[in-house]
Amino acid sequence: IFDGVSDVLIGFLIDRTKSRYGKARVWILWMMFPYGLSAVLLFTVPQAAQWVQAIYIFITYNFCTTVVYTALNLPYATLASLITRDVNQRASINLYRTGMSAIGNLAITSITFPLVSALGDTQQAWVAVSILYALLAVLLLWFCFRHCHERVHLPTGQRDGQTIPLLQKLRLILTNRYFVLFFLLSIALSLYEAITGSCTAYYAQYILHNRNLTGAFASFEAIPQIIAVLLLSPFIYRFGKRNVAFVGALIASVGVASQFLAPDNLTLALFACVLRGIGKGCFRGVKYSMLSDIIEYGDWKTGVRLEGMIVSTTTAGQKFGSGITTAAISLLLDLAGFAGNDAIPASAQSMIAYIYIGGNLLAWVMIALLLILYRLDKYYPEIMADLAERESANAHSQQNTSC
Repeated sequence: IFDGVSDVLIGFLIDRTKSRYGKARVWILWMMFPYGLSAVLLFTVPQAAQWVQAIYIFITYNFCTTVVYTALNLPYATLASLITRDVNQRASINLYRTGMSAIGNLAITSITFPLVSALGDTQQAWVAVSILYALLAVLLLWFCFRHCHERVHLPTGQRDGQTIPLLQKLRLILTNRYFVLFFLLSIALSLYEAITGSCTAYYAQYILHNRNLTGAFASFEAIPQIIAVLLLSPFIYRFGKRNVAFVGALIASVGVASQFLAPDNLTLALFACVLRGIGKGCFRGVKYSMLSDIIEYGDWKTGVRLEGMIVSTTTAGQKFGSGITTAAISLLLDLAGFAGNDAIPASAQSMIAYIYIGGNLLAWVMIALLLILYRLDKYYPEIMADLAERESANAHSQQNTSC
């Protein structure tokens, strides 16, 4: 809840930020060192009473994720819409962002435990590794700040030169039909990610009877996702973002549905991971460039440009959706008699299979159906032409007024 609320607040502040470095880029400068520090603090839990440790963990975790990471990641996510308004350039920027993020995640996941083990597998080892990662993160964030520049300079959150209150901004966002569609798409994606994050280990242990397969599942999904993202560019230019994402959702749905043929078959499970990875790569590869288009559509429809607020409201909904999904999974497993022991009842085994396969299929079918309603790609050139004409007229009017 705290994290979702902080998203909206940071989005509101981004739209009100004015600095020599722009409205989003400057937040990367402000937050890079606090982010590195907060990440290290997560691993420096004091050797004290349990209640002291609980308070320390609550404070440092929320400082890192709810405050610092939110204040860093949301401006970073907004930055692409401020670098360029060219639809193809935005697509390329977000493809590189998504692809490199997946590669970095895969690399860090692969080397962290071996690195900690080599340093002694103690708390001091974890602190040392976190310091290394923090220094690397600060350097990369500085590189991003130094070489990314905002080139789109338009009034944000204003109408007739007057700043719009927060609640009115939220009402304007809800009149943007494509924002509502994208919000639901993000919730569907968070449903999928929450299920795979919560149930993959259970599925490996209790359905396939080998919990060590969890890492293999992650790799079989992550590698095709990375490859798909890196190869998407010509398909986006030729077929459009919506169509690429829709085909990806269909591919993922086929992969997940195939597991119903034999839920305990390892080959089918790995096959499903590959197709899910391709589908996820297709959707995530266009997700953020779609969001930039939705910002332009909102400006065209309402006359008010809202960048940070649209990005932050989307991520807030995604976090709420993930939290609700995780709670629902826990409730369903409890009702089925799951207690986390080595041996579980047949009802719990069936529930794990239903959640892991049925839940994932539901998520991808929802994504496909919602994408059918998304038609912004078709009208986007006309919308941008109208915006250019409007902005030119406004600039001419201001010029005459100043004279």
